[in-house]
Amino acid sequence: MSPERLRQVEELYHAAREDHAVLDQADPELRRKVELLLAQDSSDKILDRPAWEAGVRLTPGAQIGPYTIEASLGEGGMGEVYRAVDTRLNRMVAIKVAKENFSERFEREARAIAALNHPHICTLYDVGPNYLVMEYIEGAPLKGPLPLDQALKFAAQICDALDAAHRKGITHRDLKPANILVTKAGVKLLDFGLAKFNAPGETLTASNIVMGTPAYMAPEQKEGKECDARTDIYALGLVFREMAAEFPSNVIDRCLEKDPVDRWHSAHDVSLALALAAPTPPVGVGHARPLPWVIAAALGLAFIVTGFLFWRATRPVDRPLMRFSADLGPEA
Repeated sequence: MSPERLRQVEELYHAAREDHAVLDQADPELRRKVELLLAQDSSDKILDRPAWEAGVRLTPGAQIGPYTIEASLGEGGMGEVYRAVDTRLNRMVAIKVAKENFSERFEREARAIAALNHPHICTLYDVGPNYLVMEYIEGAPLKGPLPLDQALKFAAQICDALDAAHRKGITHRDLKPANILVTKAGVKLLDFGLAKFNAPGETLTASNIVMGTPAYMAPEQKEGKECDARTDIYALGLVFREMAAEFPSNVIDRCLEKDPVDRWHSAHDVSLALALAAPTPPVGVGHARPLPWVIAAALGLAFIVTGFLFWRATRPVDRPLMRFSADLGPEA
């Protein structure tokens, strides 16, 4: 089996483990191979073991190129993820080791994604024969519900990151809370492993194959149709729904339109809509409260002024005595 065909089998296998219905979109031969693997799933996790490792995971101290493995961080859709040290720069990194060697096309386009430079996107540092080297980030996956002000802040950062990727012709295709890490500096968008590079005839993954996490897939994605920025916007609406119950429903509803034509056309548009739909804080919010004695003094002054005005209004008016005199001339 060719490396490209093996990649297709693996990716469809992982998608089918979450939603068996995705097999309906695959060609008959591919479906048969995946169904055989699913049948063996309970006894032999074939595709869960990186082939090049012969069933043995990397241990602390192992070397991959110039990178020294320190610990396992968990397993992702493409393979195992490790914390490692770049011995050349003495820099902590995260390495995702794939289950097979990358194709030339995958490596070329992964390097295109590495060109993304954004404060809310996890940086891809390097691409090896079967591994990706990424920025190591300390944080936790996004989890709601959140206070509305915090949810809106994170939403704006996610929109900004997606807009930067979309402007470079990159569609994420697997946007979900697990791929959005919350750090002290805000959110970081992770895992462009299923990303699509929108160049003619070029994609990071095979066309007409259902990719992504079924619960966050847009309708066109489930049907194996062409994906673009609006596919990410559909997933964005689902993420928003989990972030806060008070999220502007009109913004979410348009994200979740079945027809991509009816959705927001860009993540930038979503960000603007959120800014306009966000509730206006009450007057005085964000300012220091006046001290009690200041309030008392202000009320006292108002009482004095009011009393003085009332006294002036009710006091009798003293009219000045007017004297008249006439010069009648000398006496007769």
